[in-house]
Amino acid sequence: MKKKLVNKYLKFIFVSGIGWLIDFTIFITLSTLLKQNIFISNIISSIPAITWVFIISTKKIFDKSESKRSLQLKYIIYLIYQIILIVTISWFGNFLYNFLKFVTFNNLFINNYGKIIIKIIITPITMTINYYMMRYLTEKI
Repeated sequence: MKKKLVNKYLKFIFVSGIGWLIDFTIFITLSTLLKQNIFISNIISSIPAITWVFIISTKKIFDKSESKRSLQLKYIIYLIYQIILIVTISWFGNFLYNFLKFVTFNNLFINNYGKIIIKIIITPITMTINYYMMRYLTEKI
């Protein structure tokens, strides 16, 4: 049983890694090339990534429950959950970035790479939370 859970987690990390590449590419484009702030960039870049992770995870990783709830309803629940998570983590990322700029006195490195650093910091937090949520949605509800 434990081996099966570890296997699911590793598969989820792989699928989420591809989702992260989608997210990160859009995020970098918006935040650095188009000069959008972290909050807006993170929200916009997350939607295609979470959709990818949801579709692949429900089809290839997690066991389907015998629930009467449709996959579409589970996606809506997941999307609402993600919106709450993304808004919260985006606010946190924006706060962290502004804090770093403040404590480093607008250091050139932070100005140039701070948004990327923040995205890298917040990713493992969201990935772990998402694993448990996807598993619960797919296998328990």
